[in-house]
Amino acid sequence: MVMEASASVTIRKTGCGPTGYEVDFRYVNATAKRVLIGGGMQPFTDQFHATGTEYRVNGLYDPHDYQPGDFYINNLSPLLPAEPDYKWPYEMKQSDDQDGLWTYTAPLPSGLYSYAYLVDCNYAPNCTIDTGHLVLDPDLPPFMNVPGDQVASSFQVPFDAEFQASPELNTNFDYALDAPDPDRHRGEVKMVNYTSPGSIHPAPDVHDFAIYLPADYRRPRCRTKQYPLLYLSHGAGGNAADWENLGRMSHIMDNLIRLGHIPPTVVVTPSFYNLDASLQDGRKYLHGNKSHSVPVPAAPRVRENFEKYLFPWVEAHYDVCRNASCRAFAGLSMGGLLTYEMYVNATGYFDYFGMFSPAVFGPFIDAAAVKAKPGLREKGIMVAYGLYDFVLPMARNLQSALDSVGIRYMTRVTPFGSHTWNTWQDELWWFGRIVLWKELPFIVRTGR
Repeated sequence: MVMEASASVTIRKTGCGPTGYEVDFRYVNATAKRVLIGGGMQPFTDQFHATGTEYRVNGLYDPHDYQPGDFYINNLSPLLPAEPDYKWPYEMKQSDDQDGLWTYTAPLPSGLYSYAYLVDCNYAPNCTIDTGHLVLDPDLPPFMNVPGDQVASSFQVPFDAEFQASPELNTNFDYALDAPDPDRHRGEVKMVNYTSPGSIHPAPDVHDFAIYLPADYRRPRCRTKQYPLLYLSHGAGGNAADWENLGRMSHIMDNLIRLGHIPPTVVVTPSFYNLDASLQDGRKYLHGNKSHSVPVPAAPRVRENFEKYLFPWVEAHYDVCRNASCRAFAGLSMGGLLTYEMYVNATGYFDYFGMFSPAVFGPFIDAAAVKAKPGLREKGIMVAYGLYDFVLPMARNLQSALDSVGIRYMTRVTPFGSHTWNTWQDELWWFGRIVLWKELPFIVRTGR
């Protein structure tokens, strides 16, 4: 049998339970003894078995056992029971004729799924691209700047109200599907290298970011204006390609713009790693070659670097706004901490801030800080986190600090959310819906 491709993922609408959709994985490897699907795939749980913010869940459901109200939750692999007590549900089967074809089919519900193939390797952190134990899908390669920067591809499954609707939860993620009418509604996203003295990746004195340009931007007749600009940061261990590759940021922005929730907006997703060898002892941090001894750079140092190199470069090369009223900064996890740093110490540069699952630590602003910098009261702020997110206590402490000095902000508690990409998709969507570019100052009715 001659195989036309070495791997593929197909999403099929079945019109049947349990989800109304099935996803087929096909992978060819004639020498493999076992193939698992990892790279972000997780089991499911429900509201009655998830146990809060410690990554521990009692309900670890196989997707074949899906029921409405089940949802994806992030589980740290070492906390999963070992075989034979617990069997990883995403295990591929080899064809009977031993032609090297491995297959797996699952009825997945609406949501974002990242994946890679684990070949003869049962624990993802021990599976590497270099050894051939972690294999990216050649037919659906990840969005990235340099090979090795990403270690998973992703796909989005649609929602089927007949089989997935739940009175407890709305887990409809169709806002991250492709927008209709590509010429009219779909922007473009690409990687850009810029001059950044001291950077160590992707080349000496060169750093990178991804940029989303709305469909409106590519029409020369429309580019007589300066577009609102959102900076959107990844979290610890990530890079500039994460929001597009793992979060489908461009699809969410396309639909926010198409539905009239925001005007056409440019989005820059920078990377806070590899900015300066002195921050990392000269060692690079890449998804494909992780070194856990490389720390997350201190947020003030990242802010100073961005202010000196990134922000001026973007303004010099793109038709983006030049004042705080149409500039925003948001980020997830440690990117949420960076967003808080921007709020406190780049207050005059941005008017809008989105802190998604923010890994924030005190001390926070107090009355003296607000008295010294009254502009802190005049910003559009969102603090968002998942109900099963380990940063929930940190985010609540931040909210308490804001409350104590009378600063108004929006909150989104994602009811199915853990520390994972479906949560951050939800938070970006609602940031656009109720916060981004809305009239300031916020009042009680803002966002209704």
